[in-house]
Amino acid sequence: MLSPQKWRFFLSVLTVTCMVPSLSAVTVEIRDYHGKQIQCVHGGNWLNPMQGCGTPGYAQIFTGTVKSAVDVSDTNKQLVLIPDEVFLGDPVSEVTAAVNQGCFPQEQPEIQPGDRWLFYLQIDRTTGALILGYDSPSKPIEKAKHDIATLRHLARLTNSSVLTGNLTSIASRNPGKVVPVPDRKVVARRSDGTEYAALTDSDGYYEFELPPDSYRLTANSKPGMWAPEYTIDVWQRECVGINFLLHTDGRISGTVTEADGKPARFVQVAIVQLSPSVESFTVATDSLGHFEVGGRGRGSYLVGEGVLAQSASSEWPLRVYYPGVTTRQNAKTIELGLGEWRTDIDFSLPPTFTAP
Repeated sequence: MLSPQKWRFFLSVLTVTCMVPSLSAVTVEIRDYHGKQIQCVHGGNWLNPMQGCGTPGYAQIFTGTVKSAVDVSDTNKQLVLIPDEVFLGDPVSEVTAAVNQGCFPQEQPEIQPGDRWLFYLQIDRTTGALILGYDSPSKPIEKAKHDIATLRHLARLTNSSVLTGNLTSIASRNPGKVVPVPDRKVVARRSDGTEYAALTDSDGYYEFELPPDSYRLTANSKPGMWAPEYTIDVWQRECVGINFLLHTDGRISGTVTEADGKPARFVQVAIVQLSPSVESFTVATDSLGHFEVGGRGRGSYLVGEGVLAQSASSEWPLRVYYPGVTTRQNAKTIELGLGEWRTDIDFSLPPTFTAP
């Protein structure tokens, strides 16, 4: 849970200030900076897993050294930068840019003279001055190795494109922290069925060079962890970034049959989690009597039909627990390990049960 000093709410506005040009949907964050409460306006795509990773939207991109960093307000600094490797813009000896240091990502250090960074600079549409946007991918040089490699890769492209991103998962002992997922295959399936694969490195980073086309991108190459899949179009000499947050994907599935052995079609199967937390819900079987639930964490579960019914209801006497017993005492508890798939949870309904 966020502390009272750090909370977010969502709203839509037509125009905003605070050094963020022309946004149509934004997130406003309230945070403390040097003992004062400030408001930070983030772009509408701030939390979007699909991010631009090339040069569009920027006026200058380069690695360089901070010559000076002068406070001009409670939150803003005026920077004088000395570029060295230039990826976008004309080579110049010095660049002046403003930055709202108070709204910069809190894991990033204060920008100081002598620091070496990868800088992404935009033009403030109101003043025409260069700004270092606090939601840009700018970062200290030691954290920018993948960004720099991608920018160099883009400079070499002729007809192909770059598709890149990071795989992370929620730390098992710290739900507020994400950790990289190394050595996991990411697959890009082209519209004609051709597949391309890339393996994440120790930082959870992956990168493809692909011909322009439409692709289905998935990181679901191993059981146990799952993330949403994406269909994207990539264009010539374009860079597209897709980040995946993998979730524990324990699964429980099986088949329910009627007393005569026929599939129990469209009946409601109850999934009751007993530990580490208590939760219950139902899932319907399909036309073959099959049911499946995913995204389950480690814990103890009961499965059955009618087990969530009220004791006074007509369904209660007909309840059945896995593996096909009528009392809770005789039910078999399913112990699901982290990311485990149990696909054998089969049971039959009593003879007097009538399917819908």
